[in-house]
Amino acid sequence: MDLVQTLTRLSEVSGPAGQEGRAAALVEALLRPYMDEVSIDTLGNVVGIRRSGTSGAKRVLVEAHLDEVGFVVTGHKGAFLTFAPLGTVDARQLPGARLRVLGDPERVGIVASMPPHLLGKAAMEEAPAIEDMALDLGLSEEEAQAIALGTAVVYDTAPLLIGDGLFSGKALDNRASIAAVLLALDRLCGTGEYRLDCDLIVLFSVQEELGLRGVQTGVFALEPDLAICLDVTFGHQPDAKAEQTVRFGGGAAIGVGPVLCRALARQLQGLAEAADLPYQLEILPGQSSTTADKASLSRAGVPTALISLPVRYMHSAVELVSLADIEAVAGLLAAVLRQGLGEHSSPLRDGGGSHA
Repeated sequence: MDLVQTLTRLSEVSGPAGQEGRAAALVEALLRPYMDEVSIDTLGNVVGIRRSGTSGAKRVLVEAHLDEVGFVVTGHKGAFLTFAPLGTVDARQLPGARLRVLGDPERVGIVASMPPHLLGKAAMEEAPAIEDMALDLGLSEEEAQAIALGTAVVYDTAPLLIGDGLFSGKALDNRASIAAVLLALDRLCGTGEYRLDCDLIVLFSVQEELGLRGVQTGVFALEPDLAICLDVTFGHQPDAKAEQTVRFGGGAAIGVGPVLCRALARQLQGLAEAADLPYQLEILPGQSSTTADKASLSRAGVPTALISLPVRYMHSAVELVSLADIEAVAGLLAAVLRQGLGEHSSPLRDGGGSHA
């Protein structure tokens, strides 16, 4: 598998939260060669199953969300469009940004930006509200009015390789994690080691950016014995506090916190060390704010681990990842699938909560 080529395809395809159909179709096609069966469920989640052939085998779920932050057309302002965010977006980044309206035909426009010469000092220091912004598609008023309310909008960004093995583009939250899953599966198939003791379930969930919706229904329906969720996390950058970030280029970030299964986290550390893979711990003292939170609460509870990929400039048009970090996450996941995870700790033996 060509990692850069796969990342490029995953970054370029449109799949804003709640309207992920195009991204789901691509991901379904990329996943299919590694699974016994692949389907798309009622909510739009992509589900792949690879059976071990062993009766009573443990059901291990690997999950990553496939939606991206975006926007939706809310109204018309003469020849301009108004819009609202799908997911959490920093309004300061939008003036002058290029956005793609996913109508028929698709159109690329620019978020109207007032020249600094016409702004007072106070206005220049304040971020305009998104509801006050307008999207200029270069259309007449009549043409703009023909674009339907509710049409989805995404960033219009060309993927870019920069520096020493860094990849920039939109939607790397969380398509970069999907690339890591596919790379892990490709490595196992390519080496002939893809004989699992467990029944593997891959879930690429939708609507994460709207409240972790797809993972909630997906995990409930699939009933795994344990889950490994993959997402991105905050890679260190100059304007961020060290305690709020992980090392960019430091490898897989293994989550440790009260909503996560500590026994699984310890096993992931052991596998990373045995395979000489770079990893780091991400301490999450409350909820993780990832799909792992919902996965762990499904039905009577699912022991859940979290592996995160450092990313810079999250939820922007130019998210940045390290190819080496993706390789490290893929290597750790491949080690998990190759060697398996033992029984999770009993809450009674550990003398505490369900994820002690």
